[in-house]
Amino acid sequence: MKKSVIFSLCGLLSFCAVITANASTCSTHEIAELKRTASGISTTYQEAERLVDPSTYFTNNEVGNEPVYENYFKVIFSNLDSKLYIKVYNDYNDEVKFIRYQDTEDGIYTLDWNNIDKITKFTYEVYSSTETSCPDEKYFTGYVVLPKFNELSDSTMCEGITDFDPCSKYIMVDMDPDEQERKITEYLESKIEKEEKRNKKWYQKIGDLVKENKAIPIAGSIIVIAGVATVVVKNKGKKRKRVK
Repeated sequence: MKKSVIFSLCGLLSFCAVITANASTCSTHEIAELKRTASGISTTYQEAERLVDPSTYFTNNEVGNEPVYENYFKVIFSNLDSKLYIKVYNDYNDEVKFIRYQDTEDGIYTLDWNNIDKITKFTYEVYSSTETSCPDEKYFTGYVVLPKFNELSDSTMCEGITDFDPCSKYIMVDMDPDEQERKITEYLESKIEKEEKRNKKWYQKIGDLVKENKAIPIAGSIIVIAGVATVVVKNKGKKRKRVK
C-alpha cells in the first residue's frame, strides 16, 4: 500500500515537471525587447498600376490591341524580425493573412490590394514566433486605412479641380453621390463668380461701388456717394477747407 502511494506521488511529480517545461516563458528582458521590436514595425501604402489582360474587362475585343491598366494599392510592412510574425485582417472581406519573417525580403513584406472600390481598414497584430521562449503572445496591434477610388474624379465636371476633395482621385470619406455632385456644382459656380469679378473692367467695378453706395477712390480724392459727408479735394498741392 505504501509503495503504491509512493509510485503515484512520483508519477504526479513527473507530470508536473513536464507541464512546467512546456509552459516556459520569456524573461522580462526578452519581453521588453519583443515589445520594442513589435512597436517598431511600420506600415504604409502606395498607389500602383499594372497591365492587365483586356479580355478581363472587355468582350469581342472592343479595345483592339490597346493596353489596359488597373490601379491597386501596395500595403508595405517593414522592420519585421524573425522573432515575430504578423496576423493581418481587413473589414472588406475579413480575409486573414499571416506574415512570417521567411515571407519577407530583409524584413519587408508587400501586400497587393485590388479592392479600391471601398474604404478599407486593415488591422495587424504582432505576435512572438517559435524562435522565442514564449511563442504566440501578442505584443502590438496597429491599423492602416486605405482610401477608395473616386469615380467622379474621371468625370468632365471634375476637370481642372482635382485638388478639390470631392474630385480627388482617392477619398477617405464615403460621400452620397448626389451630395458630392451638389458640392462640386457649388464649387464650380463660386469659382466662375470669382473669375468674373477678377476680369471686370475698372469702370464696371466703379459702377458696382456706386450701386452699393460706397466710397470711390479717384486720383487721390475720396468721394462718398451717399449721405452727408466730409470731402477732401486735392488741387495743385493745396488743401481746401473741409466743407460739410
